[in-house]
Amino acid sequence: MLPDLSEMRKKRMKLGINQRELGLHVGVNQSTITKIENGKIRPSYELVYSIFRFLESFEDSSIGLIGDIQVTPVTFVNKSEQLRRALSMMQNRGFKQLPVKDGELVVGSISERSVSRKIVKVKDPTQLLNKPVSEFMEDPFPMVPESTPISWVTSLLQHVQAVLTTRKGRVFGIVTNADLIKVISTR
Repeated sequence: MLPDLSEMRKKRMKLGINQRELGLHVGVNQSTITKIENGKIRPSYELVYSIFRFLESFEDSSIGLIGDIQVTPVTFVNKSEQLRRALSMMQNRGFKQLPVKDGELVVGSISERSVSRKIVKVKDPTQLLNKPVSEFMEDPFPMVPESTPISWVTSLLQHVQAVLTTRKGRVFGIVTNADLIKVISTR
């Protein structure tokens, strides 16, 4: 359910957005925003929805953007590399998971969890060390632009181990639950 139109001006003012800026973001001119706020016109449902959606996204971004807490550069492992190498990288850097690449494409992920699932199924786990990472791969981590509000990614991280951030369409950073906890504890 949408908030009452009388809330629009209050929200806009609280966020420090002027009528012109709001109009630009929702595709109308400043005078239309003025008329809506003064009760002179009754806007369409679609316009009201766009206005409140924009204002809510602006509220979310005031918490911070995912780009503010991303870890760069991203450490990748190639899908053809041996598991031994991936585990060594994870141990040396203190990571629980790594994104997996094939050339320049992100094709999956590998984690302590995915490896341990395979270890319990074999008699001699050392035989797994020379196998390619692709045999332990899970789905790739989701990717979001670095301009995504932290609050959106927080809910996503309840379902995945990490989120990759992008800049101009290219993977630029990574964020895990551990990164979120670090940020919260330092605020």
